[in-house]
Amino acid sequence: MTEQFLFQENNGGLIPTSALQLFFKEVEPKTASDVYKRWHYLKDQGFISTINFGVYYKDVLLGAISFGPPNATDLKGYWNRNTQKGWYEIKRLALSPDCPKNSESRCIAITIKLLKKNIDIKGIVTYADDGQGHVGTIYKASGFKSLGLTKEKSDFWVNGKIQQRGKTKGIFGIWKTRSRKWLFIKTFYSHAT
Repeated sequence: MTEQFLFQENNGGLIPTSALQLFFKEVEPKTASDVYKRWHYLKDQGFISTINFGVYYKDVLLGAISFGPPNATDLKGYWNRNTQKGWYEIKRLALSPDCPKNSESRCIAITIKLLKKNIDIKGIVTYADDGQGHVGTIYKASGFKSLGLTKEKSDFWVNGKIQQRGKTKGIFGIWKTRSRKWLFIKTFYSHAT
């Protein structure tokens, strides 16, 4: 992966005044995780990513975006477990509050361009958590199509944590309805089959 510089360097302050002043480069998962612990509402909750980009202004890390395989093995009309190759999911995106307006949309657009230079991509899927008040404005601004809200689901909680797998019968816990998410998709027809 290569770095993508979006502005001509000049001497200024430590906070960018335009989204055009940010640049993006591939980073280690640990670097992206540090960003999410600081600025993402899920903090250090684990996830699987295959490609992570840092968002920088000068030498200061101001955010990250992570891509990986979609969690859903099937998405009707788009892929199933046999045709999922080439589909990616935006797993996490977080930027410092010091980033200027439109930074998220710019981050999505530039990192997708960087991905497409090195990987054959059919499309990208992402979610906006309705329970956090997110409605996907940044994805709409980035050309994603809304597929509506996901179905209602519940999680089994034991001792204040979600029990990810295993039996629930005979275990003391509580079922809690999880927040629904807005589902967004962006296809690249030159690669779609």
